Amino acid sequence: MRGGAEIDFERLARRPARWDDALFWAMWFVVRALLRVLFRCRIEGEVPAFGDGYVLAANHASFLDPLILGASVRRRVIYLMAETVWRSARVGWFYRWTRTIPLSARGGNRGALRAARQVLAQGRVIGIFPEGGLSRDGGLMLGSPGAVSLVLNEGKPIIPVGILGASRVLPSGKAWPRFGRIVVRFGKPIMPAEIEALGGDRRSRLRRATRLIMQRIAELTGQQAREDVLDEARAVARGAPPAR
Repeated sequence: MRGGAEIDFERLARRPARWDDALFWAMWFVVRALLRVLFRCRIEGEVPAFGDGYVLAANHASFLDPLILGASVRRRVIYLMAETVWRSARVGWFYRWTRTIPLSARGGNRGALRAARQVLAQGRVIGIFPEGGLSRDGGLMLGSPGAVSLVLNEGKPIIPVGILGASRVLPSGKAWPRFGRIVVRFGKPIMPAEIEALGGDRRSRLRRATRLIMQRIAELTGQQAREDVLDEARAVARGAPPAR
């Protein structure tokens, strides 16, 4: 798949064949074992055990994050990701094989939205990195409503996940990982009723939901959500005391 070739979203949303699934799970066991041996990967919190579909939302500070997150749950995770990476000549084949759903930075992602809905309707798992990009310093970035919008109204739980240590093991701009410890922390699911309780029209509810997800991820990583940091800075600039 090169250049601007049309994307077959219907194929990406279909359940994989048995041989494909068998190959995926063989890779899953190898990756999980390597993460434990090389990086002493530890999983904390209650790993989702829903039989139905759900959404995993994690921070993103290393190219290892999709492998780490995927190896932490015993479900095949279908990720939403940037189309430019999805079409990459070097690694694009891997993302296409794992049925990753590409998102265009230009917008108009109706095909991706339809595919994500089909995956969740089949009782499967979608993975998103709501910051919408890779953090260069390991800190949290602002949440991007674009990725969240694709899963917000599907009536599925959204599970916040904090990935710690990956940015030290394989920092942005580095080609080879180094030894270190990785921790994956699963938070309490954000249920559809909690999203509905945020109120407002779709746009304001989307904005508030994105902020809520980033705040939950911040709690898991021991950081402060960038949205809260900016609010405090604005309050100080206005001469008001920062919110506590």
